[in-house]
Amino acid sequence: MNYQLIIDYTIGSWGYSKQYVRNVLSGYKGKHVDVKISSPGGELDHGLDIRQQFLDHGDVTVYLSGFVASAATVIAMGASRVVMSKYAMFLVHKCSNFIDAWGAYNADEMQQLINELTENKRENDKIDVVLANMYAAKCKKKVSEILDLLKAGRWMTAEEALEYGFIDEISEFDGESKLNMTPDLKRRFNAIGLTTDGLEDVMVNKAARKGLLSKIVEAVFPPKEDKTDENQSKEMAKKEFKNIGTATKQDANFEISEDGNVTIPENSMQAIDSHIASQASQIADRDAKITELENKIKDLEEAPADDTTDVKDDGSEAGSFTASQLFNSIKSAL
Repeated sequence: MNYQLIIDYTIGSWGYSKQYVRNVLSGYKGKHVDVKISSPGGELDHGLDIRQQFLDHGDVTVYLSGFVASAATVIAMGASRVVMSKYAMFLVHKCSNFIDAWGAYNADEMQQLINELTENKRENDKIDVVLANMYAAKCKKKVSEILDLLKAGRWMTAEEALEYGFIDEISEFDGESKLNMTPDLKRRFNAIGLTTDGLEDVMVNKAARKGLLSKIVEAVFPPKEDKTDENQSKEMAKKEFKNIGTATKQDANFEISEDGNVTIPENSMQAIDSHIASQASQIADRDAKITELENKIKDLEEAPADDTTDVKDDGSEAGSFTASQLFNSIKSAL
Protein backbone atom coordinates (compact mmCIF):
# COMPACT_ATOMS: atom_id res chain seq x y z
CA MET A 1 0.00 0.00 0.00
CA ASN A 2 1.39 3.40 -1.00
CA TYR A 3 0.45 6.04 1.59
CA GLN A 4 0.76 9.74 0.87
CA LEU A 5 0.87 10.47 4.62
CA ILE A 6 1.81 8.28 7.60
CA ILE A 7 1.08 9.45 11.16
CA ASP A 8 2.85 7.00 13.48
CA TYR A 9 3.80 9.13 16.48
CA THR A 10 2.22 11.69 18.78
CA ILE A 11 0.11 14.48 17.33
CA GLY A 12 1.07 18.08 18.05
CA SER A 13 3.98 20.49 18.19
CA TRP A 14 6.51 17.76 19.02
CA GLY A 15 5.12 15.20 16.59
CA TYR A 16 2.85 15.41 13.57
CA SER A 17 1.64 19.01 13.66
CA LYS A 18 -1.21 20.69 11.81
CA GLN A 19 1.38 22.72 9.88
CA TYR A 20 3.19 19.57 8.72
CA VAL A 21 -0.01 17.89 7.53
CA ARG A 22 -1.09 21.07 5.72
CA ASN A 23 2.21 21.13 3.81
CA VAL A 24 1.82 17.46 2.81
CA LEU A 25 -1.79 17.84 1.63
CA SER A 26 -0.91 20.95 -0.40
CA GLY A 27 1.04 18.71 -2.75
CA TYR A 28 -2.04 16.58 -3.51
CA LYS A 29 -4.71 19.18 -4.32
CA GLY A 30 -7.56 17.60 -6.24
CA LYS A 31 -6.09 14.12 -5.78
CA HIS A 32 -7.01 11.12 -3.66
CA VAL A 33 -4.93 10.74 -0.49
CA ASP A 34 -4.37 7.56 1.55
CA VAL A 35 -3.32 8.15 5.16
CA LYS A 36 -2.08 5.54 7.62
CA ILE A 37 -2.58 6.34 11.32
CA SER A 38 -1.00 4.45 14.23
CA SER A 39 -0.83 6.95 17.05
CA PRO A 40 -1.76 7.20 20.75
CA GLY A 41 -2.96 10.76 20.14
CA GLY A 42 -1.66 14.05 21.47
CA GLU A 43 -2.79 17.68 21.35
CA LEU A 44 -6.51 18.12 20.63
CA ASP A 45 -5.90 21.51 19.03
CA HIS A 46 -3.81 19.89 16.28
CA GLY A 47 -6.17 16.91 16.04
CA LEU A 48 -9.24 19.07 15.35
CA ASP A 49 -7.34 21.19 12.82
CA ILE A 50 -6.05 18.14 10.90
CA ARG A 51 -9.56 16.64 10.91
CA GLN A 52 -10.84 19.83 9.25
CA GLN A 53 -8.00 19.69 6.72
CA PHE A 54 -9.11 16.18 5.72
CA LEU A 55 -12.70 17.40 5.36
CA ASP A 56 -11.58 20.37 3.25
CA HIS A 57 -9.43 18.15 1.02
CA GLY A 58 -12.51 15.99 0.43
CA ASP A 59 -10.96 12.74 -0.83
CA VAL A 60 -9.09 11.13 2.03
CA THR A 61 -9.13 7.47 3.08
CA VAL A 62 -7.67 6.70 6.49
CA TYR A 63 -6.21 3.32 7.43
CA LEU A 64 -6.00 2.64 11.18
CA SER A 65 -3.44 0.20 12.55
CA GLY A 66 -1.83 -0.59 15.88
CA PHE A 67 -3.12 1.55 18.76
CA VAL A 68 -5.28 4.49 17.66
CA ALA A 69 -6.45 6.73 20.47
CA SER A 70 -7.52 10.18 21.54
CA ALA A 71 -6.59 12.93 19.03
CA ALA A 72 -5.72 10.26 16.46
CA THR A 73 -9.37 9.16 16.38
CA VAL A 74 -10.42 12.81 16.01
CA ILE A 75 -8.25 13.08 12.89
CA ALA A 76 -9.82 9.94 11.43
CA MET A 77 -13.31 11.46 11.68
CA GLY A 78 -12.37 13.92 8.91
CA ALA A 79 -11.76 11.20 6.32
CA SER A 80 -14.33 10.28 3.69
CA ARG A 81 -13.69 6.61 4.51
CA VAL A 82 -12.12 4.93 7.56
CA VAL A 83 -10.63 1.43 7.28
CA MET A 84 -9.32 -0.35 10.38
CA SER A 85 -7.02 -3.34 10.65
CA LYS A 86 -8.59 -6.32 12.39
CA TYR A 87 -5.53 -6.34 14.66
CA ALA A 88 -5.83 -2.68 15.71
CA MET A 89 -7.38 -1.13 18.84
CA PHE A 90 -9.47 2.05 19.08
CA LEU A 91 -9.98 4.40 22.06
CA VAL A 92 -12.08 7.55 22.56
CA HIS A 93 -12.22 9.33 25.92
CA LYS A 94 -13.08 12.61 27.64
CA CYS A 95 -10.62 15.44 27.20
CA SER A 96 -7.99 16.21 29.83
CA ASN A 97 -5.40 18.87 30.52
CA PHE A 98 -2.43 19.28 32.83
CA ILE A 99 -3.07 20.71 36.31
CA ASP A 100 -0.24 22.06 38.48
CA ALA A 101 -1.58 22.13 42.04
CA TRP A 102 1.37 21.01 44.13
CA GLY A 103 2.37 22.93 47.26
CA ALA A 104 1.06 24.41 50.51
CA TYR A 105 -2.12 26.51 50.45
CA ASN A 106 -3.90 28.65 52.99
CA ALA A 107 -7.70 28.82 53.06
CA ASP A 108 -7.92 31.74 50.61
CA GLU A 109 -5.47 30.12 48.19
CA MET A 110 -7.41 26.86 48.41
CA GLN A 111 -10.64 28.67 47.51
CA GLN A 112 -8.92 30.34 44.58
CA LEU A 113 -7.66 26.94 43.42
CA ILE A 114 -11.16 25.49 43.77
CA ASN A 115 -12.57 28.33 41.66
CA GLU A 116 -9.91 27.81 38.99
CA LEU A 117 -10.50 24.05 38.90
CA THR A 118 -14.27 24.57 38.72
CA GLU A 119 -13.88 26.87 35.72
CA ASN A 120 -11.43 24.40 34.15
CA LYS A 121 -13.99 21.62 34.57
CA ARG A 122 -16.68 23.72 32.87
CA GLU A 123 -14.38 24.28 29.91
CA ASN A 124 -13.57 20.57 29.67
CA ASP A 125 -17.28 19.72 29.82
CA LYS A 126 -17.86 22.04 26.84
CA ILE A 127 -15.05 20.38 24.90
CA ASP A 128 -16.48 16.93 25.69
CA VAL A 129 -19.85 17.98 24.25
CA VAL A 130 -18.12 19.19 21.07
CA LEU A 131 -16.27 15.87 20.75
CA ALA A 132 -19.44 13.87 21.42
CA ASN A 133 -21.31 15.77 18.68
CA MET A 134 -18.43 15.16 16.26
CA TYR A 135 -18.32 11.41 16.94
CA ALA A 136 -22.13 11.16 16.96
CA ALA A 137 -22.31 12.72 13.48
CA LYS A 138 -20.02 9.97 12.17
CA CYS A 139 -21.64 7.13 14.12
CA LYS A 140 -25.26 8.26 13.63
CA LYS A 141 -25.72 7.86 17.39
CA LYS A 142 -27.25 10.01 20.13
CA VAL A 143 -24.86 12.50 21.70
CA SER A 144 -25.76 11.18 25.17
CA GLU A 145 -24.73 7.67 24.10
CA ILE A 146 -21.36 8.92 22.86
CA LEU A 147 -20.83 10.91 26.08
CA ASP A 148 -21.29 7.69 28.05
CA LEU A 149 -18.72 6.01 25.82
CA LEU A 150 -16.25 8.87 26.32
CA LYS A 151 -16.72 8.62 30.08
CA ALA A 152 -16.05 4.86 30.03
CA GLY A 153 -12.82 5.45 28.10
CA ARG A 154 -12.27 1.79 27.20
CA TRP A 155 -10.42 0.23 24.28
CA MET A 156 -12.46 -1.19 21.41
CA THR A 157 -11.65 -3.91 18.92
CA ALA A 158 -12.14 -3.32 15.20
CA GLU A 159 -15.43 -5.22 15.38
CA GLU A 160 -16.71 -2.95 18.16
CA ALA A 161 -15.55 0.20 16.39
CA LEU A 162 -17.44 -0.94 13.27
CA GLU A 163 -20.55 -1.76 15.29
CA TYR A 164 -20.55 1.71 16.89
CA GLY A 165 -20.00 3.34 13.48
CA PHE A 166 -16.58 4.93 14.07
CA ILE A 167 -15.15 3.07 11.06
CA ASP A 168 -16.53 1.95 7.70
CA GLU A 169 -14.58 -1.24 7.05
CA ILE A 170 -12.35 -3.86 8.66
CA SER A 171 -9.36 -5.06 6.66
CA GLU A 172 -5.98 -6.71 7.03
CA PHE A 173 -3.21 -4.52 5.66
CA ASP A 174 -0.17 -5.86 3.89
CA GLY A 175 2.47 -6.82 6.42
CA GLU A 176 0.19 -6.13 9.38
CA SER A 177 1.12 -8.07 12.50
CA LYS A 178 -0.78 -8.85 15.67
CA LEU A 179 -0.55 -6.43 18.56
CA ASN A 180 1.89 -7.06 21.37
CA MET A 181 1.48 -5.19 24.65
CA THR A 182 5.06 -4.96 25.90
CA PRO A 183 5.95 -3.42 29.29
CA ASP A 184 7.62 -0.52 27.49
CA LEU A 185 4.51 0.18 25.40
CA LYS A 186 2.34 0.01 28.51
CA ARG A 187 4.55 2.61 30.23
CA ARG A 188 4.28 4.90 27.20
CA PHE A 189 0.48 4.72 27.26
CA ASN A 190 0.33 5.44 30.98
CA ALA A 191 2.76 8.34 30.55
CA ILE A 192 0.32 10.20 28.29
CA GLY A 193 -2.71 9.38 30.44
CA LEU A 194 -4.20 6.52 28.40
CA THR A 195 -5.55 3.50 30.26
CA THR A 196 -4.50 -0.07 29.49
CA ASP A 197 -7.03 -1.67 31.83
CA GLY A 198 -8.42 -4.78 30.22
CA LEU A 199 -6.43 -4.19 27.05
CA GLU A 200 -4.25 -7.26 27.49
CA ASP A 201 -7.32 -9.48 27.92
CA VAL A 202 -8.90 -8.16 24.75
CA MET A 203 -5.68 -8.71 22.80
CA VAL A 204 -5.30 -12.28 24.08
CA ASN A 205 -8.90 -13.16 23.32
CA LYS A 206 -10.41 -10.72 20.85
CA ALA A 207 -13.50 -12.88 20.67
CA ALA A 208 -14.40 -11.78 24.20
CA ARG A 209 -16.71 -9.12 22.75
CA LYS A 210 -18.92 -10.08 19.82
CA GLY A 211 -19.40 -7.69 16.96
CA LEU A 212 -22.55 -7.07 14.95
CA LEU A 213 -21.60 -9.59 12.24
CA SER A 214 -21.10 -12.36 14.82
CA LYS A 215 -24.49 -11.62 16.32
CA ILE A 216 -26.16 -11.80 12.89
CA VAL A 217 -24.46 -15.10 12.05
CA GLU A 218 -25.53 -16.61 15.37
CA ALA A 219 -29.07 -15.35 14.85
CA VAL A 220 -29.26 -17.01 11.43
CA PHE A 221 -27.33 -20.15 12.40
CA PRO A 222 -27.84 -20.77 16.15
CA PRO A 223 -25.14 -22.92 17.84
CA LYS A 224 -26.04 -26.59 17.73
CA GLU A 225 -27.18 -27.93 21.08
CA ASP A 226 -25.73 -31.15 22.41
CA LYS A 227 -28.61 -33.64 22.33
CA THR A 228 -28.25 -37.28 23.31
CA ASP A 229 -31.24 -38.19 21.18
CA GLU A 230 -30.29 -37.85 17.50
CA ASN A 231 -33.89 -37.54 16.36
CA GLN A 232 -34.54 -34.81 18.90
CA SER A 233 -31.46 -32.91 17.61
CA LYS A 234 -32.64 -33.08 14.01
CA GLU A 235 -36.13 -31.93 15.00
CA MET A 236 -34.65 -28.86 16.72
CA ALA A 237 -32.56 -28.09 13.61
CA LYS A 238 -35.61 -28.28 11.37
CA LYS A 239 -37.42 -25.73 13.51
CA GLU A 240 -34.53 -23.31 13.22
CA PHE A 241 -34.35 -23.79 9.44
CA LYS A 242 -38.08 -23.19 9.20
CA ASN A 243 -37.57 -19.72 10.72
CA ILE A 244 -34.90 -19.01 8.11
CA GLY A 245 -37.28 -20.09 5.38
CA THR A 246 -39.99 -17.76 6.70
CA ALA A 247 -37.60 -14.80 6.78
CA THR A 248 -36.06 -15.38 3.35
CA LYS A 249 -39.11 -16.90 1.57
CA GLN A 250 -36.95 -19.84 0.49
CA ASP A 251 -37.10 -23.61 0.90
CA ALA A 252 -35.31 -24.24 4.21
CA ASN A 253 -35.03 -28.05 3.96
CA PHE A 254 -31.25 -28.25 3.93
CA GLU A 255 -29.20 -31.45 4.00
CA ILE A 256 -27.67 -32.49 7.32
CA SER A 257 -24.69 -34.83 7.40
CA GLU A 258 -24.14 -37.45 10.10
CA ASP A 259 -21.69 -35.19 11.93
CA GLY A 260 -24.27 -32.39 12.05
CA ASN A 261 -22.89 -30.17 9.24
CA VAL A 262 -25.44 -28.34 7.09
CA THR A 263 -25.13 -27.95 3.32
CA ILE A 264 -26.80 -24.77 2.07
CA PRO A 265 -27.43 -24.21 -1.66
CA GLU A 266 -26.00 -21.03 -3.18
CA ASN A 267 -29.41 -19.53 -3.97
CA SER A 268 -30.54 -20.04 -0.36
CA MET A 269 -27.37 -18.43 0.99
CA GLN A 270 -27.91 -15.50 -1.38
CA ALA A 271 -31.47 -15.13 -0.09
CA ILE A 272 -30.20 -15.06 3.49
CA ASP A 273 -27.61 -12.44 2.55
CA SER A 274 -30.24 -10.30 0.80
CA HIS A 275 -32.54 -10.57 3.83
CA ILE A 276 -29.78 -9.35 6.16
CA ALA A 277 -29.00 -6.45 3.79
CA SER A 278 -32.69 -5.53 3.67
CA GLN A 279 -32.96 -5.56 7.45
CA ALA A 280 -29.83 -3.40 7.76
CA SER A 281 -31.30 -0.91 5.27
CA GLN A 282 -34.58 -0.73 7.19
CA ILE A 283 -32.71 -0.15 10.44
CA ALA A 284 -30.70 2.65 8.80
CA ASP A 285 -33.91 4.28 7.49
CA ARG A 286 -35.50 3.98 10.92
CA ASP A 287 -32.48 5.56 12.62
CA ALA A 288 -32.51 8.41 10.10
CA LYS A 289 -36.23 9.02 10.76
CA ILE A 290 -35.64 8.99 14.54
CA THR A 291 -32.82 11.51 14.12
CA GLU A 292 -35.09 13.73 11.99
CA LEU A 293 -37.86 13.63 14.61
CA GLU A 294 -35.39 14.33 17.42
CA ASN A 295 -34.13 17.39 15.52
CA LYS A 296 -37.68 18.63 15.04
CA ILE A 297 -38.40 18.21 18.76
CA LYS A 298 -35.19 20.06 19.59
CA ASP A 299 -36.17 22.93 17.23
CA LEU A 300 -39.60 23.16 18.88
CA GLU A 301 -38.06 23.22 22.35
CA GLU A 302 -35.66 25.99 21.35
CA ALA A 303 -38.33 28.08 19.56
CA PRO A 304 -39.35 31.30 21.39
CA ALA A 305 -42.76 31.31 23.11
CA ASP A 306 -44.97 33.78 24.98
CA ASP A 307 -44.21 34.24 28.66
CA THR A 308 -47.27 33.12 30.65
CA THR A 309 -45.73 33.08 34.11
CA ASP A 310 -47.81 36.10 35.16
CA VAL A 311 -51.11 34.30 34.52
CA LYS A 312 -52.55 33.09 37.82
CA ASP A 313 -55.65 31.08 38.62
CA ASP A 314 -57.29 32.08 41.94
CA GLY A 315 -59.99 29.46 41.56
CA SER A 316 -62.85 31.96 41.07
CA GLU A 317 -65.42 31.55 38.34
CA ALA A 318 -65.34 34.03 35.45
CA GLY A 319 -68.44 36.29 35.16
CA SER A 320 -69.67 35.63 38.71
CA PHE A 321 -69.42 39.31 39.93
CA THR A 322 -72.62 41.17 40.76
CA ALA A 323 -73.06 44.81 39.81
CA SER A 324 -72.66 45.84 43.46
CA GLN A 325 -69.44 43.88 43.87
CA LEU A 326 -68.04 45.34 40.67
CA PHE A 327 -68.85 48.91 41.82
CA ASN A 328 -67.22 48.34 45.23
CA SER A 329 -64.09 47.00 43.63
CA ILE A 330 -63.53 50.16 41.51
CA LYS A 331 -65.09 52.95 43.56
CA SER A 332 -61.77 53.89 45.12
CA ALA A 333 -60.52 54.81 41.65
CA LEU A 334 -63.43 57.14 40.93
